[in-house]
This record gives sequence, structure tokens and C-alpha cells, in this order.
Amino acid sequence: MRLYKALKIRKSLVGEISKLKEQIKQKNSHLVGSKNAERFDVKEKYQELYDKINELVGLKYAINEANREIQGKIYLLGEYKALISFLTELNVNEGTQSIGYSDVVREYAVHITESERDEMIKDYQTKLDAIQEEIDVFNHTTEIPWDKATNEE
Repeated sequence: MRLYKALKIRKSLVGEISKLKEQIKQKNSHLVGSKNAERFDVKEKYQELYDKINELVGLKYAINEANREIQGKIYLLGEYKALISFLTELNVNEGTQSIGYSDVVREYAVHITESERDEMIKDYQTKLDAIQEEIDVFNHTTEIPWDKATNEE
């Protein structure tokens, strides 16, 4: 199975697990005599949850092993995203500005100007895009061993 497909399956499994947990939480306690409660077998759903969790753990392990080659790039991608987010929130107000509805005027100075900040964001975004492209190619070309793999590819 290709890595990109495994990543999609992982996301799907996480969603299924979340849904099963919510169903079990909501339907474990029920009103005695309720017809709907008899139709939902919590113990059966719990076994399904347990099986899905084991499947997810196996898939995560296979993905992790396949990603060792590019793990540094994955970490760098995350850090670049965090830097872009940080820089986007950086206060770049400068010059004279009125405070609230009063006549008080304050003058602000910055160390990094808005245009410098925007250029930094643009630079990090370019780097991020290049790394993401490398990761995408890796994900589409890398095979992973996983015993739950299907013949859908």
C-alpha cells in the first residue's frame, strides 16, 4: 500500500474510533424497557472499538517506520507552519495612534516592520511549499508493509 493511502486510512480510522466512543458513551446507560437500547449492543460496539484501535496502532507503526527517512522534513514543516502563524500574529503597528476614544496619542516603533514581516512569511511559505511537495512525492511513491492493505490501488 502506498503511504498516502495509509495516511487517508489512518484519518478515517481516527474518525471511526471517535464515533464509536461517542456512541458507546451516549448509549451505555438507557431507560429500562427502551426498545432502541436493545437494538444497540454496547459490548459488541466496544469490541469493534478495541479492534479499530489495534488496527490504528498497527497502521501508525507502519507509517512511522516508513516516515523515518523524511522525519526531519516533517518536523521542519511543522515548525515553519508555527513560525508563519507566529509572524502573522506579530504586532506591527507603528507611528502615532489614538488610544480608544480619548485624545491620548501614542507613538509606536517596531523592530520588524510590516513589510519585513510579510517578506519573512512569504519566504517561509515558499520553503514550506517546497518541503510539502517533497513529502507529497514521498507519500505517493513509498510502499509500506501493512497486513490490512487492500487491493484497491
